[in-house]
Amino acid sequence: MADNSRAINRVFTRGVINDLLTKGTNEVYNYVVREYINSPENKTHKEIISEIYSYLDKQKRNEYFYMNTLLHRLLGIHSVNTTTALSQVRINKHIADFVMINGEGKVYEIKTPFDNFDRLSDQIRDYFRAFSKVSLLTSSPGEFERVSSWLNQLGDMGEAVGIYHMNDIDTYFNLTFRRIPQQFDEHLEHICIFKLLRKGEYENIIKKHFNELPQVAPVFYFKKCFAMFEQIPLLEAQKLAFDELKKRNKITKITFNKIPDELKSVIYFAKLSNKLPKLEQLLETNYRG
Repeated sequence: MADNSRAINRVFTRGVINDLLTKGTNEVYNYVVREYINSPENKTHKEIISEIYSYLDKQKRNEYFYMNTLLHRLLGIHSVNTTTALSQVRINKHIADFVMINGEGKVYEIKTPFDNFDRLSDQIRDYFRAFSKVSLLTSSPGEFERVSSWLNQLGDMGEAVGIYHMNDIDTYFNLTFRRIPQQFDEHLEHICIFKLLRKGEYENIIKKHFNELPQVAPVFYFKKCFAMFEQIPLLEAQKLAFDELKKRNKITKITFNKIPDELKSVIYFAKLSNKLPKLEQLLETNYRG
């Protein structure tokens, strides 16, 4: 078994939560419960999960904690019914932590206290190849000056990046928006926008714009589809791509509100909302080890 910190980071993952829903148990979860929870046999899974999450908040805010805070906060501001959030989105050579699509597309890069800025300029540059608005989520108010000063060294690109930070108060999901992201289109590239899409999605765009799909041998199909996509004006192509991305991860507000706050991110991104009845049953069940 991995050390404590690595184990607790794995609790809020699809594999662990899916095991709990389907089998009622999971090795990593049981290990963390033994390490961090007093008298677990007298507590429900709901109480245990809440205690583990509280530990993350107070002692070891990890990427899941930040991701969950972003999802909870942003889908609280924007309508769940008209907004789609995506995680771990590949954009050129880098992976964006969090992407939100509503009337526009926005990238959020999470920087925990355990991260450094070594690759950040390359990450931001890649994100601006497909998206026009990029923000950083930092760990605390004290990071704002350091982050903004560092970003300003990147010129117009860096100055366009928005900044959120976590508040150092004993409340979940508390973010402050310190700098509003500015639209920055100078680095946009058709190919990076196109590669965000699945086959059915770029086919929908091509059919909508050209009223037909290319009639070529399968080996040439992707290349021809991109050649047609590249003919669409850049910002229009971006909007059409966002319209397709917005169709992913659809969930109603009623369903979203039924997910416990601590589990919103893993249930949403792992597409486990269809198992909510099992989740509700699990959470009310006493832990048995």
